[in-house]
Amino acid sequence: MRYRVRLLIFILAAMALSLTAAAAFAQDARKVLVTAVGAGDPNSIDPQRASDQGGVNLSNILFPGLTRLDEEKTHEVVPGITTGWDISDDGTVYTFHLIPNLPWVRYNADTDAVEQVMDESGKPRYVTAQDVVYSFTRALDPTTGAAGAYMLSPVVVGGDAFNTGKGAASELKLRAVDDFTFEVTGPEKVAYALGIYGLITARVSPKWDIDANGDSWTEPENINSYGPFALKEWTHDDHMTYLKNPFWPGSQGYAQAKLDELTIRFLDDGVQLREYEAGNLDVVPVVPSDQYDRISTDPTLSKELTVFPGMCSTDWNFNTTKAPFDNVHIRRAFSYAVDRKSLADNVLKGGRIPARWYTPPSIAFAPTLEDNPTLGISFDAAKAKDEFALGLKDLGVAGADQLPSITVDFGDSPTNNAIGQALQVMWKDTLGVSVTLNPMDRTTYWTLMGQDSGQIHAGGWCPDYNDANNYTHDVLYSTSSNNFGKWNNPEFDALIDKARISSDPEERRKLYIQAEELEIVDQAATMPLVWESIPTLTKPYVTRTLAPSRVEAYWLWDINRPA
Repeated sequence: MRYRVRLLIFILAAMALSLTAAAAFAQDARKVLVTAVGAGDPNSIDPQRASDQGGVNLSNILFPGLTRLDEEKTHEVVPGITTGWDISDDGTVYTFHLIPNLPWVRYNADTDAVEQVMDESGKPRYVTAQDVVYSFTRALDPTTGAAGAYMLSPVVVGGDAFNTGKGAASELKLRAVDDFTFEVTGPEKVAYALGIYGLITARVSPKWDIDANGDSWTEPENINSYGPFALKEWTHDDHMTYLKNPFWPGSQGYAQAKLDELTIRFLDDGVQLREYEAGNLDVVPVVPSDQYDRISTDPTLSKELTVFPGMCSTDWNFNTTKAPFDNVHIRRAFSYAVDRKSLADNVLKGGRIPARWYTPPSIAFAPTLEDNPTLGISFDAAKAKDEFALGLKDLGVAGADQLPSITVDFGDSPTNNAIGQALQVMWKDTLGVSVTLNPMDRTTYWTLMGQDSGQIHAGGWCPDYNDANNYTHDVLYSTSSNNFGKWNNPEFDALIDKARISSDPEERRKLYIQAEELEIVDQAATMPLVWESIPTLTKPYVTRTLAPSRVEAYWLWDINRPA
């Protein structure tokens, strides 16, 4: 049957911000906008390997997905590089109709222009269904090391087996019906499959480019792409510059770019703000928490400030395999000792909401505050002290000073430093425990997370698709590659497995409520801190969108600088 997908509308709907230029403003000859992401290079802009927020943002505008969640208008899953799709009656076979004759492009430094990529016979290369089959297969190939493969593999027949080295690529149910028709079969019907087929991990990649250039295929002199922008320049650890792709036809999910050029600088949030105030940035994605009071009361900056609801969760995690956090009572004690309301109101500010469980209420099938007033965890000094005493007894020690030394790891930024210092004081005041803060640069931090995380480490999650499965299964499930705390609980896994395939919405909600209580209170697998709101700064001559998922729709941004 022909199927036009309509997901549940977000509780916290995406908001569009339109800051229009005054009549006296004159249009520049070329529309050039400068914004930023966090300091340091992304881990990768290879779609199959991009995983951090910066990498996803920087890759997304080069490689649109089969589908996209439209945060700006419809709040639905809409076509990306497709004109639509069919879904079989049993809900397992998805047939995508690609935009025909969508050209691959590259930036030519000699001509300073974006040009079409030609094949060996001198004809334009187009994005084909064969390219999609290659990219899905590459994502699931364990030798690729795709961070998001564990999300894609359950919705492709043969995906789990191939990704774990127990099956072959030939067993994947992926098919190029013809040049512009791609078919994928899942092992069972799940409501969120369309969102997963549009994930960054499943984006189309150029086989000939990868074969020729290996890991350096994403460098500007090599990269082939097809999205609203093409990569012009990458000065590592400093910035990337993109040019509008004149060959991108636009789609329902990805319009033609309004900007001629986009530069994204790699700066920590404190430096971003200084550069914005100096006139060197047009947008600050997130205002540093320690500057919020000043910004919100400044006569000029307050008019450029917008705070909107997000879909991200901030949590700081325990490594459950390292002492003393291999003890559940110690974990509970540390979590009960966190005053989340004070953290949200007095430290982070900007409308953050104290988080009592992990998955934000804005996500489909997540517990809601209205229906679950007693679910989860909150500050309770008495319970914290009781749990701490039980933990000390288990460990056979008399006091806090006999515990192993405790180090808290996090990426160095004003916001993370503020959180770390606040938690350090709370744990000292309530439990009498001294912890050492260990800030490090972003690249080092994420390398550490992928290898062997510290006893306590900063964390957080923004949605890849709008479903509670993306938080519970994709982060805290025992086999998840994002389970940096190494928590393993068969009861939790069983709840998530049942919720994942249930076709009863009410049953799914109840199962996720049980899972949240188990992970947050009973086992204290992680410490939820706040559900995010996003305070952002935008110059008055910029028109932009606001992304609750923090994956920006840069192609919709526009700029009209004053004369």
